[in-house]
Amino acid sequence: MEQDLDPALQFEVLAAKLRGDHGASEDLLDLLAKMLEGSYPSGTKVARGGWFMSKQRPVEELSVRFDEWQFVIAREKHGTISARSMKLVKGVSLKTNDISMDECIEQIIKEIMKLAERNAQTREALNRFVSG
Repeated sequence: MEQDLDPALQFEVLAAKLRGDHGASEDLLDLLAKMLEGSYPSGTKVARGGWFMSKQRPVEELSVRFDEWQFVIAREKHGTISARSMKLVKGVSLKTNDISMDECIEQIIKEIMKLAERNAQTREALNRFVSG
């Protein structure tokens, strides 16, 4: 069904899905990391906290890299979440901006959609991302 939607509507569905039932930012960070690891593993790096034998290893930092942008979402010491975007030129970060978590999620989704338009394999990854 989601494959029949136009790209603008797909973007809205993805953004709503991520914000939907996951009110706490730490839950949202874990969910986003899980979805990106499954749908875009080549550009996603996840650093987890906690003891390595522990069942619960919360995401401490999520980094998602595209051709022209890199996004980093980090859990700070007191539980707050920070997000930033970095403009990349030839793999070098030229400018870093602090952004809101919602804006970061929206920009990541837009970049994944751009990849999906160019690449059939990435389009399949987007479909996995949408279906969870």
